[in-house]
Amino acid sequence: MRQKTDVATENQPASRTACPHCGKPPGLRVWYLLPSSNPRRVFTCAQCGKKYDLSDNAKIAAIMGALLGTGPAIVIVGKIVRHGGGGMGWTALGTAAAAAVWFSVTVLVARLALRLVAKS
Repeated sequence: MRQKTDVATENQPASRTACPHCGKPPGLRVWYLLPSSNPRRVFTCAQCGKKYDLSDNAKIAAIMGALLGTGPAIVIVGKIVRHGGGGMGWTALGTAAAAAVWFSVTVLVARLALRLVAKS
């Protein structure tokens, strides 16, 4: 009878969200998933101290998520302000709700395409 070996489990590929250097959780923050205009942005792994960043596809997905989140955010502002009759408190509430919707959609889309890459 053949014995099973653990060869297949020893060389498991790292998770998409794991540090590309050590394979452990790097301490990725939610706001790292927001679009950035900084082309030299680099994050440091909390476990090994080496540098990493989001893949180009994840950065593009974050931008697309921001664009997709803008439409529902504008609709939310309009509906809340119209419901409140245009008062300042309702406008502030609508703006806060729109920001929450925009942030949520952006992070969700970026998270779906998330992959970390090593940086030097």
